[in-house]
Amino acid sequence: MKKLILLCLVFAVVTSSCSKKLKTDGCPTDQICTMMFASIGTQFVDKDGNNVAVKDFKVFNTRTNKYISVKGIIDNGSEPSHYTIVTDGNKKELSTTGDELRITASNISTNKPISVAYKISGGCNCHVEKLSGPEKIVLE
Repeated sequence: MKKLILLCLVFAVVTSSCSKKLKTDGCPTDQICTMMFASIGTQFVDKDGNNVAVKDFKVFNTRTNKYISVKGIIDNGSEPSHYTIVTDGNKKELSTTGDELRITASNISTNKPISVAYKISGGCNCHVEKLSGPEKIVLE
């Protein structure tokens, strides 16, 4: 009889801890999303709109104080001047309402650094989404 009571008690504790974990997740369970895999990127250009190659391209999340490593990108090399900031693979590293991401890089020719802010959301959203930031980054 004691074993049965103990087993029931263990079962109740395990069941209640699981339900608490699901409730604190915060993401809706009835959300319907497309199977699309979204990515957000940018290009570096000069003042005349010509593509500029950069080095040391990095993405830093100011909310978490961590660099983001792009996940799930398939680069076929067709756009060498296009740089991916985040993909749906990075969604969990971003908040649902959006995080400020600092994009940094240096012009290969001049070594002049640049830093630009983007606001990008992820989290519980179906896909990553750019909330603010330039389409192209102009280097001097």
